[in-house]
Amino acid sequence: MNDEQEREIGKEQVVKSEIVPVEEHSKDDEVAKKAVYSLCYVFGILFFLPLILYKDGESKRHANEGLVLLLFTLIGNAVFGIFMGFGGFVGRLFGIVASVYSVMLLLLGIVGIVYVITERRKPVPVLGSIKLIK
Repeated sequence: MNDEQEREIGKEQVVKSEIVPVEEHSKDDEVAKKAVYSLCYVFGILFFLPLILYKDGESKRHANEGLVLLLFTLIGNAVFGIFMGFGGFVGRLFGIVASVYSVMLLLLGIVGIVYVITERRKPVPVLGSIKLIK
């Protein structure tokens, strides 16, 4: 082998080694993006993270759905907490309704996370129909 052939082989190896990390980097970016989107559904207070980190329509959709889920949770807990304070039959009844409501919100959050992981590009039922972030 002469020097010219060795330089070409060296160039091919360098090119190959530069390509591999770029592909891994994009996979890491996608995983990080999915993690940030999922945080919107797990911890509603972090709804703003996708808006800060990413500037696309998908991040706005997930941030909006996280904000709506957060507002439903806060308002629902406040309302049901007030009615449960009455005590007696009314308090127990609203305690049961509050439990069902909380489970429904939990399920909507799980659906949102599943949509993120499976890369579905459609809005979560109920949450996606309300637009607070445009």
